[in-house]
Amino acid sequence: MKVLEFIGCLCIIITCWTGLTGVGWIEICCKGVWRDQSVLFQQAMQKGIGLIVLPFSNITKADLSNSMFGSKKYNCSVMEGTPLPQEWARGGHMAGIVEGSVIVAGGNNWSKDKTTKYWLKNSVVFRDGKWIQGPDLPKPLAYSMYAHDNSGLFVAGGTGDGTSVSGDVYCLNSLKEDAGWKPLPQLPKPLSYGAGAILNGKFYVSCGSLGTVKTNRMWVLDTNNVESNWHECQPLPGVERMFPSLVTCGKYLYLLGGLAENSPLKDIYRYDPDRNEWIQLSDLPLMGYAWASQPVGDNHLIITGRADGKIYKDIWIIDLRDLSMEQIGNLISPVTTSPLIKIAKKHWWLIGGEPDANKNRTERISVIHLK
Repeated sequence: MKVLEFIGCLCIIITCWTGLTGVGWIEICCKGVWRDQSVLFQQAMQKGIGLIVLPFSNITKADLSNSMFGSKKYNCSVMEGTPLPQEWARGGHMAGIVEGSVIVAGGNNWSKDKTTKYWLKNSVVFRDGKWIQGPDLPKPLAYSMYAHDNSGLFVAGGTGDGTSVSGDVYCLNSLKEDAGWKPLPQLPKPLSYGAGAILNGKFYVSCGSLGTVKTNRMWVLDTNNVESNWHECQPLPGVERMFPSLVTCGKYLYLLGGLAENSPLKDIYRYDPDRNEWIQLSDLPLMGYAWASQPVGDNHLIITGRADGKIYKDIWIIDLRDLSMEQIGNLISPVTTSPLIKIAKKHWWLIGGEPDANKNRTERISVIHLK
């Protein structure tokens, strides 16, 4: 028996000596202390409950989760948004919000006869109910690491031809005509097909391809002091991968899934920037890569745009306290390599992307309202 399973079983056996039974003792055992304990304690209790309680009782995992954490249920409505102009359909692109407007930049597409793949440097901005042309990137880029905050949209690395790998980094702080993309310090290593996120004004990029090999390394740039340059963080303690999702939730970063060799992954890790420390959590119920996620409060994620060899349209909520997943709806069509952008509270757009493996790109937008 693994150490965590042993500790979890021991905690539960000791608790059972109090004479309490069923969900009641689980509440006393877990509800008051769960949020204040380390992830290792949480994992131990999860494993112990799974080994001792669930096989020998009529308590379901849903009962258990509701007892420990409260019975918050989500669902969503999905409608079609104003599509990108058809000639600006794309996949593998970047997106964010700059000066209150949604901007989509870079990516790639195929010629109508599917013989030529072309790489984009143009951008489009949603303003006054329609898409208009925005500032061009300095060069064509797709599959870059990107994230935005109130100061602008940050883009790192990527590829402009599917072969070479870029180490260039840019930010867009304004949509004014004379503003444009500003160069930032280059990445320590050229990188593409990874993931990016911003936490407390710091831009993190993790995993992806260094050109010939995949990586599990992570770097960070303080966007408030770019002269401090990039610093390397502790590497992810998992296998090297491409196409993970990296997301800020509360005071942590979470990295989900990805593609290792030809194997989709379902692992999830939590990064504490104060400690420069990763902790592996329990696996997710589903594997996936090239998906996009965003926080819902401090304890949940919304995640969609999943691929695992197939491309899906399902929308999920992940409860980070027990790592359960609940499907809450579907996109207007299957799609992947698409940015998920928060427009307002409980309101996201999933923009464009790759709807299939047949060299197609879509201009469609799923508008998601969480309830």
